[in-house]
Amino acid sequence: MKAKTRACRSRGLTLVELLVAIVIGLLLVAAASYLLISTTRVSRAVDASAQQQEAASIVLDIIGRDLKNAGFYPASFPGSLESSRFHGGYSNVVSSSASAFDQGIFGCSSGLFDVEKGTCPAAKEGEPDSLVVNYFSADNFEIEGVGTRKDCLRQDVELAEFDGNQYNKDRAGSGTKGTGTVALPLFISNVYGLGANYTYKQDGRSVTTRSFRCAGNGPNTKPHQPIVAGVTQLRFRYGVSEANTLEAPARFFTAAEVNGLSVATINGESKTGWQRVVAVQVCVVTKTLDASARQTSGGSYVDCDGTSVAFTNSDRAVYKQQTRIFGVRNNLTRTF
Repeated sequence: MKAKTRACRSRGLTLVELLVAIVIGLLLVAAASYLLISTTRVSRAVDASAQQQEAASIVLDIIGRDLKNAGFYPASFPGSLESSRFHGGYSNVVSSSASAFDQGIFGCSSGLFDVEKGTCPAAKEGEPDSLVVNYFSADNFEIEGVGTRKDCLRQDVELAEFDGNQYNKDRAGSGTKGTGTVALPLFISNVYGLGANYTYKQDGRSVTTRSFRCAGNGPNTKPHQPIVAGVTQLRFRYGVSEANTLEAPARFFTAAEVNGLSVATINGESKTGWQRVVAVQVCVVTKTLDASARQTSGGSYVDCDGTSVAFTNSDRAVYKQQTRIFGVRNNLTRTF
């Protein structure tokens, strides 16, 4: 009897018990793997959404910060080398033939501003808009102090050139480039728009997008440089003050509409439509760039034109539209 008990105690697992144990182990591994994959997907989706939100915020912050400078000329400086006692205001020092530089704000409807010609291309339906922001530097110190003398690409603008004319060279004086004392405020011009579509592969899927770009008036042979990826649409609308108003915009116009506005008298001064722009509405549409962060079902989003765009099987990225309105404070000349 004792020998039989010892035999039972030393008996190993049967084949059935071993198979059951293996199945249970496999189920536990599968459950753990599924949980890990799900957690990773959720984490990547959250990261992609955060990156998308950050991209829109960066674009709006860059444009908004520059719009605060639009049309600026420091009152503590003369308007020219010959008129040292006269406190000058904003003026077109680039080229009298390029009206884009006649004021602090200029824009193109459905086209990217041509920095070499100083003009807008022919509008193409569905293409993003572009914006030109012009102002003068207030920096006149041995280090960067009040204001800046650099464009949106962080380039020095002392040798800025248009149509063979280095319009900032005499204004910069003979000081050290980038830090020396200037003779007159330097002219700065930044152009904002979107680059062409490009496609890359991620996780076996193709991701197509555009990039937010900037072209400054520093010495760059390829002026339109990408800054933020994942921006698919960019629209600008301009709030224009009407004659005999408190310089509040009556409505928002496209760039093409602003070009067609007649001259109006504001505070006793004749001003074009662009010189009367007191606010700019900026709308951007961004998309998730992580190929794993996708829409799982049909649906749509509303773009900057107010159009409802349906998701397609080939592109289920998450799209988001954001809009802000910025005041052009240097165009608000009325005293309240």
